[in-house]
Amino acid sequence: MRRSRYAGAVREKRPSQTALFVALQRTLAHEGFTGVPRFSDPFVRPLLSPGWTLVHAVVSRRMRRFTPARRERAIAQLDVIPLRVSAIDAQLDQAVAAGCRQVVILGAGLDTRTFRMPSLAGAAVFEIDHPATQAYKRRKTAAQPFIARSLAYVPVNFEVQSLLPELAAAGHRSDEPTVWVAEGLVMYLSEDGLRSTLSDIATSSAPGSVVLIHYTCPRQGGREQPLRRLLLSLWREPQIGERDSETMHDEIRRAGLDVHLDSHPLDWAGQLGARPPSGETASATHLLVARRR
Repeated sequence: MRRSRYAGAVREKRPSQTALFVALQRTLAHEGFTGVPRFSDPFVRPLLSPGWTLVHAVVSRRMRRFTPARRERAIAQLDVIPLRVSAIDAQLDQAVAAGCRQVVILGAGLDTRTFRMPSLAGAAVFEIDHPATQAYKRRKTAAQPFIARSLAYVPVNFEVQSLLPELAAAGHRSDEPTVWVAEGLVMYLSEDGLRSTLSDIATSSAPGSVVLIHYTCPRQGGREQPLRRLLLSLWREPQIGERDSETMHDEIRRAGLDVHLDSHPLDWAGQLGARPPSGETASATHLLVARRR
C-alpha cells in the first residue's frame, strides 16, 4: 500500500472544494460568461452545494453589473476552465470515433460528460474519484439519466490504492482500447502517486488506447498566487504536483506511453475561435495527449 502526504489532505466526509469551484466556473460559462463559442454544460449548476450556490448568485449578479470592459477582463480570467473542458471534449470525441469504447475518468469530481456528450452513447464509462466526492456526486445525480452505454462509479484514493483491482471489478477490460481522462488530478498527486497511476493506466491499456492528461507547470508568482494558496490551504487540498513539460513527458515515457501532443490554452482558443484567456492559471495549464505503444 502506497502512502504520501496527500493521503490525508482531502477531508474524508466532504466533497472536493476545488471540484465545486470548477463547477461554479462551468456554471458561469454555461450562462454566457465566457468567450468560448457554443460552450454548454446544462447539468452542472444542480451539482453546486448550498454554499457554492450562494457564491454563484453573488458572482453572477456582480458580473452582470460590471461595465462591458470589466466584464470582459473577468471573463478572460475565468475562460481557462471552459477552454480546457472544450479541448478535452474534442480529444475525447476523436478517441471514441477512432474505436475506444471504454472511457475512464480519473479524479472525476463533478464531471458531466456522461450526461451531456452524445459521442459516449456507445461507450462504457468508469468514473474514479475519492469516495467522499463521489458519494456527493451520486446523491446529486441520482435522478439524472446518463447518455453512456453504462456508467460505473469506482471509489479510489489514488495515493493509497491501485486502480487495477477496483477497475477490473467494475467491469473494465484491459484488452479493449480505453480513453483515460485525467482533468484536475495530476497537480494533487505526489511523485509516487503519479508514477503508480500512470503505471496502472499503461498496464490496463490495450493498443490504441489514448490518455488525456491536464497538468499545470510551476507558476512564477503574481497577484493570484497568495489567494490561491490560501484557499487551497483552507480547503486542505494543496496542489503538490505542479510539473514542467519535460518532467511530465519523461513520466509518460517511463510508464511506457508515447507523447502525441502537448497543447495549452492559446492553442485551444485558436482552435475553438475563442478569445485568448489571461492570468497565471492560463499560462501554466497544459493538455497532454499520450497513446499506448
